[in-house]
Amino acid sequence: MDGFQIAFLVLAAVVVGALLPLLVQLYLALHHLRRGLEETTRDVKRVAERFDRLSAGLEKDGRLDAMASAVLTLSDLALELREILKIASAVSGAVAPALAAAVRAWRAEPARASDPIPGPDGPGGEESNHEPKKEVSP
Repeated sequence: MDGFQIAFLVLAAVVVGALLPLLVQLYLALHHLRRGLEETTRDVKRVAERFDRLSAGLEKDGRLDAMASAVLTLSDLALELREILKIASAVSGAVAPALAAAVRAWRAEPARASDPIPGPDGPGGEESNHEPKKEVSP
């Protein structure tokens, strides 16, 4: 045997050694999943049988049509309410800042004619006491 065949044999043994536990774990997981699906299928069948009995009783009494129309009416009402809420949220988004500004302006002190008007040099046009910021060049 040359070195290439020995390296290939060692590599194949490592791959098989790594895949064997993986395959066993996969088998166990799928087996557990199958049991869970069987239990779920049994539960769904029980629920479907109960639903069939309930719907048969409602059909016999003639209440199924009334319930279906009530559900349709409720869904239409929910859709209309959703549209109204969309419009209301858009309107409130536009109106709320305007109301807040109005309340702020209403609560603020009214400006007197003798008050100085702030200008670029400071209040009343006088020179301000602060020095302009100096830019630092690199």
